Amino acid sequence: MITFGIIGCGNIAAVHAEAIREIAEAKLVAVCDSDREKGRLFGKMNQAVVYDDYKELLADQTIEVVIIATPHYLHKEMTIESFSHDKHVICEKPMAITVSEANEIYRAKEMFKKEYAVCYQNRFNASFIKLKELLKQEKFGQLKGIRCEIAWNRNEAYYAEASWKGTWEKEGGGVLINQAIHTLDVISWFVKCPQKIKGKIMQTRLTEIIEVEDSAMGTALIDERVPVVIFASNNFSSDPSPSVLFDFEEAMVELKNKALFINGQTIPLGNEKESNVSKEYWGNGHQRLIQTFINQLIEKEDPYRSYLACNDAIDSLKLVCGIYDSDKTGEWINLTE
Repeated sequence: MITFGIIGCGNIAAVHAEAIREIAEAKLVAVCDSDREKGRLFGKMNQAVVYDDYKELLADQTIEVVIIATPHYLHKEMTIESFSHDKHVICEKPMAITVSEANEIYRAKEMFKKEYAVCYQNRFNASFIKLKELLKQEKFGQLKGIRCEIAWNRNEAYYAEASWKGTWEKEGGGVLINQAIHTLDVISWFVKCPQKIKGKIMQTRLTEIIEVEDSAMGTALIDERVPVVIFASNNFSSDPSPSVLFDFEEAMVELKNKALFINGQTIPLGNEKESNVSKEYWGNGHQRLIQTFINQLIEKEDPYRSYLACNDAIDSLKLVCGIYDSDKTGEWINLTE
């Protein structure tokens, strides 16, 4: 039995708690939130010990794995502190709010010799798994380009939910680092991280409420020949599924709405179990991700072990920060340095 603690009792914590309940080898033993009442209610719901100081949770020697589901600016500090308390870590995205912070996390992971994964749960969706298998077969010919699109709605009510949202210091950015980063993870997961990027960010609405961008666009290059075009906005009316389109010599391949399309034809994937608490656009991959993480800890064979986002989790953050840096300088940003 692998024991878990969750730091941060917001919406996404409920998804992790549900996933843990569904895994025979896992048990949620403790939760923590600086909001005592929120933590108390969440702990009662999950029959878990409740802490309001995360360092007290880390001192609990019954906990083996910590899930960090807190505001972005706390991720680096809490991850490294968890390692130092002999805990393995699953962290919600983004792993940090700067590339230098991410590199600090990797150094600490190696120093304390702990397991680590960032929660890019979409990698475990049936559509992603199927496409990964097809790409290994090299049926589509040479890749010519990639298009990434996401248009969601993040309105005044959304930003009123938490004071850290909409700030550079604590959220680290807007639509790119919070909403689009899952879509950007698709690029390096299926192909590889581009070597350079150029982009622009815009703040077109809610200018008196948020500091960060609500829209962004960028162009990245893989091996100087494959363009990756990126469009992201939080100004749409609702939250339709993001789309990632791969233009191969022999086929157009699209990931959208947990489905896979090849030349416009839907590829059968079978039925996936639906979550009772997850939003549709979060996907259903949390349980599979946590199960694979557990299998890694107990050294049990698992065909999806390489799907865990660890050393390559930084790639999507490089793309995000690359666009931010390019917007400031007006120049191409080298992502290989």
